[in-house]
Amino acid sequence: MLEKKLIGALLMIITKRLQQSFISLALLALTTISAAEEPATSNDWQWGANVYLWGAGINGTSVTGEDISIGFDTIIKNLDMSFMGGVNARKGKWSLLTDVIYLSVSNDIDGRVSLPERPEIRVGADLKLKGWIVTPAVAYTMLETEAASVDLLAGARYLRLKADLSLNVDASLTSGGSAISESGHVWDGIVGVRGRLNLAPQWYLAYLLDVGAGDSALTWQALVDVNYKFNNVDAVLGYRHLDWDFDDSKVFDDLNFSGPFLGARFRF
Repeated sequence: MLEKKLIGALLMIITKRLQQSFISLALLALTTISAAEEPATSNDWQWGANVYLWGAGINGTSVTGEDISIGFDTIIKNLDMSFMGGVNARKGKWSLLTDVIYLSVSNDIDGRVSLPERPEIRVGADLKLKGWIVTPAVAYTMLETEAASVDLLAGARYLRLKADLSLNVDASLTSGGSAISESGHVWDGIVGVRGRLNLAPQWYLAYLLDVGAGDSALTWQALVDVNYKFNNVDAVLGYRHLDWDFDDSKVFDDLNFSGPFLGARFRF
């Protein structure tokens, strides 16, 4: 009974920290889904890849009604490993797009717990979190001129998060610790539009809007960026917003990630 009370008290202390760390998996994003591509000049396959550093901040609401706000530096301090990459391919008016993000973060949490008729004791927890965000899509060019292009797109967005929590307490009071593991995932179908507007020989503006639903009540994304073309690489500076609303999540009612990004688009 004492061990259960101790674990329960510790969980109350770290609940807010757990929620913050759990959603921080999507904070640092190197994303490869393109807002726009170079207009096709032939029916040969054209390949490209895009890499961005996304300085996103997170806002949302937990299921308990608590507001959530996390700065970009949080994930940087706790990042263990990340893989972000993907490719896009185009032939004629059709394009295939991918966006794959993997993150692994960990954090040591220390706190103190007071129990009835017991002195305050020091407890700790080791938190490890892993997450995937995958967005495959197909696009079709509806309009293409020297000045602008517009594509319609359809695809899916997959979000998976897993948290492993190990509790460390005084062995004289309990068996020495406990472990908790939670995971969840959502699949959503999306539809959207993307395009580009040529501003000058080396400059162009690109944008992407999508919306969808499925396991979540609603997900949507908006991004806009300004690009400067070199030989086979474009320098990119833009702003991105990514949003989820959940119906039956155990942790969140809604999440949204917003912030500027800086990166490069490679053409092969």
